[in-house]
Parts: sequence; structure tokens; C-alpha cells
Amino acid sequence: MKTPGEILDEIVEALGINYVDLAKSIGVSRPDIFYNVRAGRAKPSYETLQSIANAYPQIDCRFLLTGEGEPLVKVVEPPKDEFKEYIKRILKEISDEKNV
Repeated sequence: MKTPGEILDEIVEALGINYVDLAKSIGVSRPDIFYNVRAGRAKPSYETLQSIANAYPQIDCRFLLTGEGEPLVKVVEPPKDEFKEYIKRILKEISDEKNV
């Protein structure tokens, strides 16, 4: 099981930021709270975790709370050519329905 400090380290690394950036993004002027969590002297509050999740919607909340899975949500996008063809087909069907 990962410690809260290990979870935060992985999130910061995955986001490509540092703890100063993380603190600023959630409205905290100093990153001391994160250093205490990393050292095992404190646990992040619910409000801190909620602020992180709100500031970075790409973070997997399950990972943020438990350390399970991957730090960032994987977004699966359809291949662009297939998506374009799908949209064209739908628009044609709508157009054909109007002309009936």
C-alpha cells in the first residue's frame, strides 16, 4: 500500500509539475503541507484532496485516495478518420430523413 506522500509524488511526476506549482494551483501560498505529507508527519485533508482533484481533472480520483491504478485518467479518443466518417454518415441520415 502506498503512503500519501508516495501518491502525491507520483501525481506530481505524472503532471510534470513541482510542489510549488501544486500548492499555487489549489490556492495555498506555501507547499509546506505537501512536505509534511511526504515526510509522513501529516495526512492531506479532505479539502486538500478535493482541491487537487478540482484543479487537475485528469487525475484519477481513485488513485488520489488509495494509490491504486494509474495517477492520470486515460482518455480514449476514437481515431479521427473514423469519427469524421461517423459524423458524415449521421448528418447524411438526418438530411435524408428531412427529404423524405
